[in-house]
Amino acid sequence: MEASNKNDTLCPSYVTKPGAQLFGIVNANGFINYLENTLVINESFIEEASKGKDPGARFRFAGNCAKSGCNHWDGTGHQCGLINTMIALVGNEESEALQHCPIRAKCRWYAQQKGLACAQCNEIIRNIETKMVALE
Repeated sequence: MEASNKNDTLCPSYVTKPGAQLFGIVNANGFINYLENTLVINESFIEEASKGKDPGARFRFAGNCAKSGCNHWDGTGHQCGLINTMIALVGNEESEALQHCPIRAKCRWYAQQKGLACAQCNEIIRNIETKMVALE
């Protein structure tokens, strides 16, 4: 695993590309099994993972938050607008006991919304498309 700058905030909804950090695997029930530690992926991983279902639907990746370079960035609030949208769409309540997450200490969403963000995180791949379509 490669070390990154301690001042970097990680986006927990990062794209599948070399250098991204794998932090979770979607299990057969659609929930995320969080890894003990992140793994930095390379082109070989992407090629192998791309056989079959889209890797973005099977894995969760993190990478440096692009801030104003991302469409989800709220320039007024200086934060990621995606997690606020997820909280409104998914609406899971915050749990008293948070499950292990290898990126929490540097997670952009956790920095903004603490455990409330964690309560939505497991739903991002599983239910978000259905809920977004229902709003249209």
